[in-house]
Amino acid sequence: MTAPTAPTLDVEALRTAAVPIDALATVLADDVEWIEIDQRSQPHAPAVIQGREAVLAMLRDVAARGIDSRVTDGFAAGDRAAMTVTCTTPGGQRILCNALVELRDGNISRWFSVQAWDD
Repeated sequence: MTAPTAPTLDVEALRTAAVPIDALATVLADDVEWIEIDQRSQPHAPAVIQGREAVLAMLRDVAARGIDSRVTDGFAAGDRAAMTVTCTTPGGQRILCNALVELRDGNISRWFSVQAWDD
């Protein structure tokens, strides 16, 4: 008899999604914690967003500003995942984000990312 396998995140579906925000929306836990560190949100005071609707509002705001965001690499194993998200601004600047992700029942329960922006 084999042990049941817990669902895991389909990173490939996020990578190939026509509308990445819509794909991500389907895998965010209701109580997701989204943490970002970059030059504006330093490690001692990271940006923290709590809850699925607040995270989606932030992502929709990013998209509304014309920033194209794509999962370009990643993997999932059990209750953990890692992803690289590459973004391009309307002016051509790039943002690179590497995220460590905690999963619960195949959904993202915690997103912890470090970002670097072009000047």
